[in-house]
Amino acid sequence: MKMRSAVFILTLVLAGCGFGRVPAPPTVFDLGLDAAPVPALPSREPIAMTFQAVPSLSDTSVIWRVGDSAAPKAYATYRWASSPTELLRQRIAERLSRQGPVLNERVSLQTPQLQVFLSQFEQVFAADGSASEGRILLQAVLVQGRTVLGQKRIVARADAPTQDAAGGVAALRQASNDAADQLAQWLAATLKPAPKAGG
Repeated sequence: MKMRSAVFILTLVLAGCGFGRVPAPPTVFDLGLDAAPVPALPSREPIAMTFQAVPSLSDTSVIWRVGDSAAPKAYATYRWASSPTELLRQRIAERLSRQGPVLNERVSLQTPQLQVFLSQFEQVFAADGSASEGRILLQAVLVQGRTVLGQKRIVARADAPTQDAAGGVAALRQASNDAADQLAQWLAATLKPAPKAGG
């Protein structure tokens, strides 16, 4: 009986080693301040923007994968401050607003509407782990009334300075700006410039 009691107590002690330990909170990232220069483009009329994404980008996981693997992973102790969908939507709206207003809803059916669908926002490693890049893939469609004015597939890539979560976040920040600027340039080529004041 004493032996059984001793074993039971030892089991409780070993199991209790983790009791009371609170895991460290995850490190939280965002896309930082939007301080990068934007392309010099003409002013345009207001547009409305809708933004959707694949379900995997609706939570705050920082996603990575190796090459073209079909098995994406998430860092265990790193998170985005908001979902990648929301972070990128905000960044694109911020940068597009340099050329003209970006609305959540159309004022009328004649207000051009930019429909954006995000399918990739992740850190992609080389097979040997020696390098990685932030990669963003999105599809944009521009409609006015019932007319499709154009569509654009945008791929934005940026090399990661370090092969860890922080490096992937830095690369995705740069790729986010690049994706927004590609959109801005496409809109400038697709939409008529806003009339000049007094013109």
